[in-house]
Amino acid sequence: MNSAISIITVVLNDRAGFEKTARSIVGQDYLDLDWIVIDGGSTDGTTDAIKSVSDRISYLVSERDNGLYHAMNKGLEHAKGEWVNFMNSGDIFADDTTVSRVMTADLSGIDLVYGDTLAAYHHGPVLKKAGSADELDKGMVLCHQSVFVRTAVAKRAGFDLNYRIGADYDQLLKLRMQGCFFRQVSFPIAIINAQGTSNRKMARSAREHFTIVQKYRRLTIPEKLYHAGFIAWCSLVSLGYMLLPEKVMHSIARVK
Repeated sequence: MNSAISIITVVLNDRAGFEKTARSIVGQDYLDLDWIVIDGGSTDGTTDAIKSVSDRISYLVSERDNGLYHAMNKGLEHAKGEWVNFMNSGDIFADDTTVSRVMTADLSGIDLVYGDTLAAYHHGPVLKKAGSADELDKGMVLCHQSVFVRTAVAKRAGFDLNYRIGADYDQLLKLRMQGCFFRQVSFPIAIINAQGTSNRKMARSAREHFTIVQKYRRLTIPEKLYHAGFIAWCSLVSLGYMLLPEKVMHSIARVK
């Protein structure tokens, strides 16, 4: 018998993005979905789009919040499924069978299951292969949209609001350091927007990730040098997005 799966969607003033995400979630052939929508008080017509699929939504709130991770925590509070996934506005599942494929994997004794991600650029999708969970201390080697976590585990960990960009990374690394069991599947789970604006934040994200890693373990000198080099590379990429056309940078910046 299938178990309910909670899908949490956070949105703010993104009607077109929400409609795309909604079509993907409603179109899943896995029927026992607990869909939670956290709207940050949209004023652009997004709420009309939400109302059009309200019969498929288990829980909805539309009010101002304190940012993405605060909204994600609010969604977690109401998740009732055995597993939870965050598919936020503008992102979609790889196809209509994705949730079913994930749930048919052998997940006995597993706390978190994850897969690859397709990054949607203007010139077409680019496959971002997920790394091993053992490499999480090097950085975000997987994408949170392509992750399903047992709901009880996710609620226990939550998202640390001290991190404005890397709270999802902090949660995953925390779970790894706590000894949670990860299982990787060999197919893409999510298709995410790959926008230049997010790439401009790469350096800030890398610096925050470095801070997070040091919270959980003492790094060796080679590991510190690795992170310093990665931060420098991300700084160059961020600068490139400010100075060069997006298409040029998309072809250069193939960084996970």
